[in-house]
Amino acid sequence: MISITWGTRVINVPKSYLTLIGGSVYELDLEQFRLDLKDLEDDEQGIAHPDTHSHNTEVTLGGITLARTIEIINGYTVTFEDGQYAVEAKGANSNIADVMNLNQVSLRTFNSAGLIVRVSGSGLTTEEHNQLMAVALEDGGRLETVDDNVINVLSDTSFIKDIEGGKWEIIPGLTPQMVFYKADNVTEVARFNITYDIDGNPIMRERV
Repeated sequence: MISITWGTRVINVPKSYLTLIGGSVYELDLEQFRLDLKDLEDDEQGIAHPDTHSHNTEVTLGGITLARTIEIINGYTVTFEDGQYAVEAKGANSNIADVMNLNQVSLRTFNSAGLIVRVSGSGLTTEEHNQLMAVALEDGGRLETVDDNVINVLSDTSFIKDIEGGKWEIIPGLTPQMVFYKADNVTEVARFNITYDIDGNPIMRERV
């Protein structure tokens, strides 16, 4: 089990807490990690100390699910039990690589500005796939005939590509907003007002 040295704000992760993938590579389940941190924060010893992290849950937009984010805050750092092995942090975007206390452990993160949760495949239905395959390409590759359904598919695909290409950020305020940018990290793709459910999880319901 993980532990926290409250005086120095060090989160200790033993090797036994990790899941062996193969060889000398282990996996850190970031969702379970944050839940265990919350349990420690609620303990008699931990309740007097600042929160260890902030968390934004998965959010579904336009048919895609953006992954959760976990940020270690308030000066806490993370120390993995020393040894010659690698850790793959999976299940969320996080800043653990930035707050990790260096030793022989190698940490692999898979952060992405537009990380999404996919079931499998391209995300297109069989009908949409067949429509794309049936598009007539003539005269040097120029699109000659495309029905409305194919146009919609291409438009949706372009929107997803733009969201995945750049950064996304939450802007605080009386009405917090999440903003998505293209790959240049300047051009805005979409902006959504954020509301919260009874558990304090953010829910995007209105595009600005």
